[in-house]
Amino acid sequence: MNDVLRLFAALVLVISGCSMNQATATSTQALARVEELIHDTANALTPRPRLEPIHSFEAPSPCLDEDKSQDQVIVSRAYWLRDVPKTDNMSISRQVHTFWEAQGHHIIAGGKTNNPDLSGTSRPEGYTLTLTWAEGGDLYLGAASTCVWPDGHAPE
Repeated sequence: MNDVLRLFAALVLVISGCSMNQATATSTQALARVEELIHDTANALTPRPRLEPIHSFEAPSPCLDEDKSQDQVIVSRAYWLRDVPKTDNMSISRQVHTFWEAQGHHIIAGGKTNNPDLSGTSRPEGYTLTLTWAEGGDLYLGAASTCVWPDGHAPE
């Protein structure tokens, strides 16, 4: 499980470009968008999963890019997709891929044969989107903001 979390965190850092002093969404606004991205995706799936929060994603993480301010944060959430048979993992992956494309999101990478992993970026804001296949065959759906100022503005 720790490898899965590290992979998600690394992907967030690669994709989460932010500029040093530009205004951003607030952390509250970023959280609302992250939740919307996850829930809208889950609601488009058949069978519809029950979302179980992965609590290690609930605290904002620092923006670790050395070109960015240490005062900025990344807001993320991830949920296990429960009540979905593991035999449906590839079907779920195809549905997520189709839904994300229909929403105008950009698919960055898809899993290899028989691997349902997907990653992408949301449009228009460029948030990270992931569908991850974890040990044991469980899937989780995650989203993470770009680097944001907690209150939307750089400190003065």
